[in-house]
Amino acid sequence: MPTIQDKYLHLLKDLVAIPSVSAQRRHLPETAQLIARAFIELGGQVTVDNTYFAPLVIAQFHSPKPDAKTLLIYNHYDVQPAEPLELWESDPWQLRQAGDFLFGRGVNDDKGNLTARMTALAQYLNEFDVLPVNITFIVEGAEESASLHLDDYLAKHPDLQADLTIWESGNKNSQGQLEIIGGNKGIVTFNISSQIGQDDLHSSWAGIINSATWRLVAGLNCLRDQTGQIQMPNFNQTAQKPNQRELDLVNQIPFNRQELTQSLGLDAGQLAQLSDQELKYRLYFEPTLNIEGFASGYQGPGVKTILPHQASAKLDVRLVPGMTPQVVLDQIRTQLNQAGFTDLIIEETLSQLGYRSDMSNENILKVIDQAQNIYPTPPVIMPTSAGTGPMAYVHDAIPAPIVGFGVGNSQSRDHAPNENIRLTDYQEHIQLMKALIASYQ
Repeated sequence: MPTIQDKYLHLLKDLVAIPSVSAQRRHLPETAQLIARAFIELGGQVTVDNTYFAPLVIAQFHSPKPDAKTLLIYNHYDVQPAEPLELWESDPWQLRQAGDFLFGRGVNDDKGNLTARMTALAQYLNEFDVLPVNITFIVEGAEESASLHLDDYLAKHPDLQADLTIWESGNKNSQGQLEIIGGNKGIVTFNISSQIGQDDLHSSWAGIINSATWRLVAGLNCLRDQTGQIQMPNFNQTAQKPNQRELDLVNQIPFNRQELTQSLGLDAGQLAQLSDQELKYRLYFEPTLNIEGFASGYQGPGVKTILPHQASAKLDVRLVPGMTPQVVLDQIRTQLNQAGFTDLIIEETLSQLGYRSDMSNENILKVIDQAQNIYPTPPVIMPTSAGTGPMAYVHDAIPAPIVGFGVGNSQSRDHAPNENIRLTDYQEHIQLMKALIASYQ
């Protein structure tokens, strides 16, 4: 007879089969409805808010205890595109098991985390019938598109509250230790463009006319030096400085230059020439400035000897909590102007604020304690990740500490071909969630 875990693995199979790519606005309503039906079957009080293009699913499970605390569980059902399809070893929209591994787009980011948490809740209710804690799921469908309209949705549901928010996902590191994360950086993405004249010119003019391409390259070079240091004075002046506990936690992360270069396929010269401790500080507590892409001139086969009259670059800045997108863009504008690049045009494309939890909060310490009892090796406690997510949106609307952990492994390949999880990690996550629910008795 199928077990509860089997039931929700079948749900995971059905979810993976739906290409719910928010960037393409594909199959989002039907994915939300499938999840909603599963929550209703589990006994939840379910709301599907379809005001915007990606419906928000809210599912509430109530404890009979009058003073029960509330766990908020945040997940998302949208995924990244699966391309390039030729690099997948199997159909990305078909859940495939190979030994202890499950493969498919979204199996780790984030559908597998959702079904593991539903499994834990279903198993707990099957064993104990009633909950010692209220549990509210919010499942959005636009996380991979900067959580567009999540803040609008949350503003429509001001009754939502929590004592602790469990974040969408998380991985084990290369040593097999569960990472428990309390924050993330924000982001602002933007384009910088240059135009010289009205048309491309013959490249023989290059000796006396500055192309849009060289103009943009020169402008970008005034923003950062060759060591990676951002060249704008007071760029991170408003950034939230880490406290001593946060510094100590980051310094304990098992991470070193040699392992990093090997795992990322780099050579030593491609990594900033800093000590391991300095590398960690820069990665977790400092902003970044990155060129995502660059477009100018002829890119087709063969040669076209032109002097391009247009050039554009896509950039992003990862924001430390305390930094705001508008101030950052104003600083970049000022730097370009002072360097003589008043003609370059800046256009913002999207933004999110950063957030960090207090990792000494009693509810986060409860998660850490339960993880130490479940996992064979001690977890790694991280006050922030280097990446970005909508934690600030959720915390602003529901002011509870946020902690992230999940079913992934160090090679889960989120956003890449052959995304995967291990069943053993999946099952450990179920046990941790059940233990966390029980700890509120």
